[in-house]
Amino acid sequence: MNARVAGLCVAVLLAAASASAAGASVLPVYIEDNHAGTFYWLAQNIDLDQQYTLILFDAHSDASGIFDSDKIRDVLRNVASSEDRQALLDRWRSHGVVQCFNWIEPLMPAPIAKVIWVPAERLSPEEIRKRTQEATALLDGHLEAAPRKSGSFLGSYAVTDFENLEKHIDPSRPLIVTIDLDYFAGLPAAQQEKAFARIWNFVIERPNLRALTFAISRPYLKSDEEAHHLLKLALTSALLLPTAQIEFEPFLTVANDHSNLAKELMVKGEKLPAFDVMRAPAELRARILSESKRITVRHDAARWQRLLRQWNEATQSHLQVKNRQASTDNVWRMPAHEPAEIELVAEPWTAKAQKIEWFALTPKYLRCNITDLSGDQVGFVANAAPRPAWNELQIDHHDSVLPITKIDSLFDRHLHCGSLRLRARAVVDGKIRETPVLELRRFTGSGFRAAITEQFGLPYLFGSGELSEDLDTGPETNLGADCANFVVYALRRQGQRVPWSDPKRLREYLDPLARSVTPGTAKISAEDLQRGVIVHLGTHVAAVMEDREPVGILDENDLVAHQLGGAPEMLTLGQLLRERRKNCFDLFRIRPSKTAATLVFGGDVMLGRSCAAKIENGVDPFAGVAAELRGASFAAANLECTISDLGESAKRYAFRAPASSAQLLRSAGFHAMGLANNHALDFGSMALQDCAARLIQEKIEPVGVAKAGSNTCEPSFFSVLDGKKIALLAISDVGPAARIDRANLNSAIATAHSHADFVVCLVHWGIENSENITDEQRELARWLIDHGVDVVVGSHPHCVQSLDFYHGRPIAYSLGNLVFDGAPTVASWNRGALLKVGLNEDAKISSASLIAVILQDGLPQMDVTESDRFGSR
Repeated sequence: MNARVAGLCVAVLLAAASASAAGASVLPVYIEDNHAGTFYWLAQNIDLDQQYTLILFDAHSDASGIFDSDKIRDVLRNVASSEDRQALLDRWRSHGVVQCFNWIEPLMPAPIAKVIWVPAERLSPEEIRKRTQEATALLDGHLEAAPRKSGSFLGSYAVTDFENLEKHIDPSRPLIVTIDLDYFAGLPAAQQEKAFARIWNFVIERPNLRALTFAISRPYLKSDEEAHHLLKLALTSALLLPTAQIEFEPFLTVANDHSNLAKELMVKGEKLPAFDVMRAPAELRARILSESKRITVRHDAARWQRLLRQWNEATQSHLQVKNRQASTDNVWRMPAHEPAEIELVAEPWTAKAQKIEWFALTPKYLRCNITDLSGDQVGFVANAAPRPAWNELQIDHHDSVLPITKIDSLFDRHLHCGSLRLRARAVVDGKIRETPVLELRRFTGSGFRAAITEQFGLPYLFGSGELSEDLDTGPETNLGADCANFVVYALRRQGQRVPWSDPKRLREYLDPLARSVTPGTAKISAEDLQRGVIVHLGTHVAAVMEDREPVGILDENDLVAHQLGGAPEMLTLGQLLRERRKNCFDLFRIRPSKTAATLVFGGDVMLGRSCAAKIENGVDPFAGVAAELRGASFAAANLECTISDLGESAKRYAFRAPASSAQLLRSAGFHAMGLANNHALDFGSMALQDCAARLIQEKIEPVGVAKAGSNTCEPSFFSVLDGKKIALLAISDVGPAARIDRANLNSAIATAHSHADFVVCLVHWGIENSENITDEQRELARWLIDHGVDVVVGSHPHCVQSLDFYHGRPIAYSLGNLVFDGAPTVASWNRGALLKVGLNEDAKISSASLIAVILQDGLPQMDVTESDRFGSR
């Protein structure tokens, strides 16, 4: 996950002390060497007028007061803007105005209303009394000479040990926790890990936790090795929180350190130790490299990127599933019954991986409440964790290929389906490397039910509809779901445009089959079951998974799947009703598609070479598919040739079509042709403009070619429904001159949306003669849909690539060839597809499917023998 956090600034999150769902699930984490860094970070990002409890895990009290600290409080609150405050804090940092031993007091009494200092796991009453006296004496040390407006802080600073910490926490007040890693100084590494784990688990299970900071405090640790070990504990733990927003500042310092330790070392003529990320050991580097997209470095970011490139030189590694492809969302999906192997791939290919370790990431908590509602308000989430987290489990396997059978026990034990995350660590050419996390999803069945079963194993997240990571929302963050959104996720995977919801609102998007029925009285059809049938219990929903005998009647022995209070499970309808203490239920189905208009898209159309000879002999190249094209409300394809007599070409592959080709395209039923491809300029720009003019003459819109006073990204518009328009764009990512200007493209998509109800983008991309979808294709597809495109239609590979859905929108990565000669013996070259998209009356997608086409001598015919080869939605 790339930062995998809500698109909200930290300041907004911290200001939301009332704890919205988004604020409760996103946890800002800040890491710096000097503990004073916590002051500078909080002062910039926190609402200074809110009141928080600060829990301080530290070997030192950090309670020294600052002479006339009211000036600091006043200046912080009297800046004109956030930018001005940051500039002020930068000046203070460069002059050492606030230090590691006095950073807390200037933040009191607001935003820090109470401090709880935890100096050790266990303390005697006498030790607690003594440390309290020492801390409060420091805190109020300047009062006589420089009285504070708010007076003494004696009652606002408490000392306790870890065992008794819970007693001091006010659950109604938001928490900030700060951990100075010198708390663990001097312990053996194994004891440090155990002590850290105890504190970590306590902290992340606080429902009112709003921010977490770490101070490395290298001067107070015995060695660089200890500092790096403790930092790795902190960073690794934070990275196992999928909703943590991590900021790490390895290059920030605080000037003019005048702590007692600094003075002592100065007298000795010794330099104060400082954390140096350049000396990070191999394992720490490997984890940082594998998770670099989740770690934000703001100060000297360019230096950080240079360091990452330096660490990452020569060798890299990643995981993939052999002979399979990832979906658009970078999840690897496969049927549960099929064998599979996950392989560790080292790059370059000459690199050799050794000492391989495999790890699985499994949910730490199977039940989470990420809203601000308490267990008293919502009983079934009582004592639930406030945020999701992962456990990292080592797999007993050390080969570069991991058979799925080795991890089968980590999936649902009955169906062998569900979600699992994997990573690997290895020594590659002498360097330790960790792979990014691979998410694997196994499913049973197809369509709606497949999307239900791929979610097994994920935790119940009450409030999951409020999740947001980059541009993914709700359970599409792949972190889990609650009961209604467990079903909505499956609907959206099939292209249904249903918002994240709750059981009550979900009814609005479903079609009622029966009301207040009992088992054995409601009829269901195989067609409805394939599309999705929902049992609605008022405050809970479940998906019907299997219609057992007697077929056609939903009775108590039929199987349903649901999610409530834990991971999803399969059970009989009778069991569900007994658990929920219900006698009757409502029954819904996925609303049947009502298509008011049909859009049909074809792949590469090349009307030159032998196809041109056929055309000149009176052959209609589209005769075999014309019925499908003419029956559509709108049809378009990629024109991979030039219809013009102008120009010359020195290219080996330059395709010129006969002048009559434009009329044939029109008679076939095409309304538009994409000209953004690597053959558009085979005969030069004048020939391209001539080709566009010939198409226009036949009332076919050329898309993706610059017109006078416009650019190639400019959309074209077409009426397909009464009062409804679609917009069509065409872009190319192929060839040395192909550079997609995304700012320009984003503007074009915005223009398209302002004048149309539905936006389609034709994209020329990928690798020729390869059914494998590239990472670049997936990334661009996500970007297009995230920026407003409704359908992505691909061309160029000359073979069919998969149809996928992302955020409910279809992506046909490649439709292969529609008309193209040249490789009569290559099966993939001669198998194409049409993409058929149905629109309802509101110009929303009602259906999407691929229709198989077979080429004979370069010309297409409907492939009735494989009409179901691609599936549909």
